[in-house]
Amino acid sequence: MTQTILFNIIRKKLPAHLRLADTIGDLLGIGSDSSYRRIRGEKELTLSELVKLCNHFNISVDSIIGDLNNNVIFKYNPLDLTDLNNYRVYIKQFTEAVHALTNAKEKEIYYTAEDIPIFHFLPFHELTFFKVYIWYNAVSYDDMTYEKFVREIGNKEGLFECYDKMYKSYTKVPSTEIWTANSISPILCLIEYYYDMGAFENTDTAIILCNQLLLMTDNLMKWTDTGQKEDTADFKLYLSETHPENSFMILKNEGVTSATIKLFTINSIITTNPSFCEETEKWIKNTITKSTLLSGASARERFRFFQTMKTKISNLMERFE
Repeated sequence: MTQTILFNIIRKKLPAHLRLADTIGDLLGIGSDSSYRRIRGEKELTLSELVKLCNHFNISVDSIIGDLNNNVIFKYNPLDLTDLNNYRVYIKQFTEAVHALTNAKEKEIYYTAEDIPIFHFLPFHELTFFKVYIWYNAVSYDDMTYEKFVREIGNKEGLFECYDKMYKSYTKVPSTEIWTANSISPILCLIEYYYDMGAFENTDTAIILCNQLLLMTDNLMKWTDTGQKEDTADFKLYLSETHPENSFMILKNEGVTSATIKLFTINSIITTNPSFCEETEKWIKNTITKSTLLSGASARERFRFFQTMKTKISNLMERFE
């Protein structure tokens, strides 16, 4: 059963021009007959063969062996921002993971937004850096201003290219997002907090961040009006009256589902455990049935939602002006 699940996943990931038996044989260094025996389940894979296949096709062992005593295996990449080079490595890996979705025939993203998903910040580098700055301050004893932080992290090779590549990849993947009236509030509270703490070298910085939030809101409103992102991928935005408690993301890629839970400010944990992913997706879809679709319909609700966001941003800007 385990081997059947594994080879079914590999079939979906394998390019159409490649034969499964030949690919398995090349990877494991075995003949065609031995490959077919493993594919048919007549011969069990050894542990080393299982690991080699899972590593090559980026498949979690947990996703094929099912639950073991109700344990769920999560992948987590520690992110020590006391060395800012670690962030560069992290964001490159994240970028490639999102980009991989663009090549899939079947792909989709579901997101419950306790606060604004990072994807919407990416065209605005100062806003994106501010999110990283928040995390840096939480884990570092270095009393660095935001502007000094930007000068240091902005020198990291390939960072801007990663942001742009991730954003372009995201615009090509159909997405469904569930926001609340308060999804904008965390970033506004943090801008105000760091302004009051003297973290900005000048007032203009806080105004720039707010202006970029307004531009981000305009972009989101355009997507919601048309029901499409920039590259014509479907986009659905729902307004939930209930708080999602946390930010969850479901990625569906060629029949393989993963669930991501946001941690802290920029990091996360991820699993492909079938039971957990299925339950998470079921909860998200149930939340959708109790939410208001703002995309392509509900013009009045849509206007009120975005007008409320813009008013909150504008009210904060008045403090700085």
